[in-house]
Amino acid sequence: MERVSDPSPAPDVAHPDPPTVEPETTEPETTEPGQTLAAPTRRRDHTGRDMVLSLAVLLVPILLIVGLLRACGSGDPTVVDTAPAIDDARSARLFPVLVPQALGSDWRPVQASFQRGDDGHTGTLHLGYLTASGGQVLLVESNEDPDGLFSRELGTDVVAGGEVTVGGTSWQLSRVRGEEQALVLAGVENGGTTGATTASGATVNRIVIVVGRAPLDELTALAASLR
Repeated sequence: MERVSDPSPAPDVAHPDPPTVEPETTEPETTEPGQTLAAPTRRRDHTGRDMVLSLAVLLVPILLIVGLLRACGSGDPTVVDTAPAIDDARSARLFPVLVPQALGSDWRPVQASFQRGDDGHTGTLHLGYLTASGGQVLLVESNEDPDGLFSRELGTDVVAGGEVTVGGTSWQLSRVRGEEQALVLAGVENGGTTGATTASGATVNRIVIVVGRAPLDELTALAASLR
């Protein structure tokens, strides 16, 4: 007998679907409200601390100096020796040098310098004093050009105040820099001559200035003491 095969199609063999792989998800980090502000807060803290440290660096030297002055009792100004500057001016032989005499112990010298000009033929002597009343007076002797000298030592705000006679010599009185007074003696030396003979033989004028913030009688006292 002939075997007849079954015409119905064979059933499909079921293949299992590949497993579904879920993509990894990273949960966003959640931070407390205070934590999210931590970084900006730290930056602000660093900025403030840096400012404090910078100010401390600036203030420490100042505080040290103030403390040193108090510890050493240096509230009073330092008195200087005027002799070296006067000797330098005389050695230069650019002009006859006048020196204050017998001012009294209550006049304290606090500045003394002699500077020669760049040309080698001019020079300026500065002697600064604290007066008996606590005023400040500067003596200037020079053979520099008057325009440059007056501008540097008296400023540009100069108001003429007439003449003042000191020891028989006429000085020009002016008010300068608002509250200061100045006495100026130009072109007159010891003996009444009108020029100084330098080492090179040239004849130049000498200018003497007494300027400062002090009563007029103290300015004239310094002018009268010059010898």
